[in-house]
Amino acid sequence: MNDNVQKYFSTLKQTVYEQISADINEGTIDEIVKTDLAKSHIDDKASAAFQEFYFLTLDNEPLYYSSRDFFRQFKKRYSLQGIDNNYLDKLERLKKEILENIRADKLAQLYFDSFNKAVIKHGNDYKEKDLGSFFAKLVHTFRPDEYCALDNPIKNYFGLKKESFFISFFIISVEYKHWATTNRKLIESIRDKFKQADKNGVLQHDKLTDLKLLDLIFWSKANRQ
Repeated sequence: MNDNVQKYFSTLKQTVYEQISADINEGTIDEIVKTDLAKSHIDDKASAAFQEFYFLTLDNEPLYYSSRDFFRQFKKRYSLQGIDNNYLDKLERLKKEILENIRADKLAQLYFDSFNKAVIKHGNDYKEKDLGSFFAKLVHTFRPDEYCALDNPIKNYFGLKKESFFISFFIISVEYKHWATTNRKLIESIRDKFKQADKNGVLQHDKLTDLKLLDLIFWSKANRQ
């Protein structure tokens, strides 16, 4: 890779890492658990209801293949807007190929084949649309330890508003993992306190990956700005 390109990406990655470090430290853990996790994802009824769907579908290959309307339900529960049923039915027909590409880490091929410049019905016409958020959430569903379920508010929160969704997805995923690996004590402390706060067992904490935990935190921060 060209040194200038490498420097560019390294700078973006450093920006994300430093933002995570500024927000999560020994002095902020209690407030993060109280506000960004418990209040936003346990006390909030809509978010709490979504978590049931999230854990039901998480890396659930039998459900994925047996469902006749997986992508319609996925779109509905993730509140993904501006996507018509014809496109969703197309994904349903391609579901074997889609999951094989996710498992094989052929994500660029998957993105450009099915989610970049997707042809979507718009009124009486058809328009091309970049469905990066749909792509990210689907990939995360089947590789939750490796990739985040990125959406635009989190992308913008990390200062990547002008960057492509595809590039931002990889940068944030890499830096989530980097930060979590480097800060195991903080991550485990947050996990323990969050589990204690979840008195009704809204989340399946044994299935909560580091990337999902960080997504929950930064979803709350990004949407409260």
